[in-house]
Amino acid sequence: MISLALAFRQMSMTIVMPFISTYCKSLIGYTSVLAGLAVGIFGLTQAIFQIPFGMLSDRYGNKRMMLIGLTLVVVGLVLAYLTNNIGLLIFARALQGSGAVIGVGYSWAAGMAGEKERIRAMSILGAFISAAAALAFAVGPLLRKIMSVNLMFLSCAILLFLNELYILFFIKDHQSGDMQEQGTPDSKHIKILLKNKNFIVMNLSAFINNYMMISVFYAVPIYLTKVTSETGMWKVFVPAIFIAILAMKQAVRWTQKGFNKQVLMISFLISALSLFLYFEKSSYLFLLFGTTLFMCGYISIATIVATNVNNVVKDSYRGTANGIFNSFQYVGNFVGAVVTGALWGFSEQLTWLVTIGIGIAGFLIIALNSSSQEVIQEEKN
Repeated sequence: MISLALAFRQMSMTIVMPFISTYCKSLIGYTSVLAGLAVGIFGLTQAIFQIPFGMLSDRYGNKRMMLIGLTLVVVGLVLAYLTNNIGLLIFARALQGSGAVIGVGYSWAAGMAGEKERIRAMSILGAFISAAAALAFAVGPLLRKIMSVNLMFLSCAILLFLNELYILFFIKDHQSGDMQEQGTPDSKHIKILLKNKNFIVMNLSAFINNYMMISVFYAVPIYLTKVTSETGMWKVFVPAIFIAILAMKQAVRWTQKGFNKQVLMISFLISALSLFLYFEKSSYLFLLFGTTLFMCGYISIATIVATNVNNVVKDSYRGTANGIFNSFQYVGNFVGAVVTGALWGFSEQLTWLVTIGIGIAGFLIIALNSSSQEVIQEEKN
């Protein structure tokens, strides 16, 4: 249910993305600049609020912060449904992003699962969140045929609120002895985390993985609109997600056998090389195979790096660590969107070559990483 809540949250953020620019034209105060801000503001507020939510979850518990964050998202969605002013829509989208509880969800699941089952828990979370992001591009155009954009906001709000009620009444928080003994996390914990080389490598890997993901999600729908039409995007995204989840499960098995580094290197290589298939942008098969291979690499990386982060931190500041980790991911989203958008108008081929280079950089960062997976210890006074 935690995975489902985060999936609904992710889908509610992205399901309106293909139409929001056009929708903004019907709102009072519209300008193209404000429309762009309405599209991207939620990503920026997500990056900003991940760390505060993570730190507060270490102090007040995962469940409480999860419910607060989901409530902010629901209120933002309802406000987006009600408004006819673009300024209020921007505020609503910022409010949706401020409910930055992805890190809290990872922390909660990792703490409940324990060390032996942690990678399986992360794989479930990763599969739900990644599938929701991709399915939003497939399901959104189909829903748009039967409902308006503001009704899509309201529908997402209702689904997320029902899921929030389930969490409130039926899921217990995870509290650990370490958390009680260590007390409230502070800036000292952030410094300790940022001194750990493996933690930094995993965060950079997450940044690169999300940079590539947002580049693909920016460009592929443009290609698919011409090849399959908007309503036919599911013909690529649905099979790609299904195969990618199967591939991720196999990647998890190899990781559990001790091939963590090799699996990450192969995954980055697959993600990077798959982008060459997008040079044949008018071919359905090339778009299908390219997206399928990319999603296999993307979901595997997202699952394994999240597990690695949670394997090297204690419960006493797990939320803080996941907050930093997810901030890196969403900064990757933001930078990827800005750079891809800037390069796209200049040269599509250059855009893909830059993104491929970013993926190769991810491969090299993992290949050159010689740090261990030992639990990060606090420094003694």
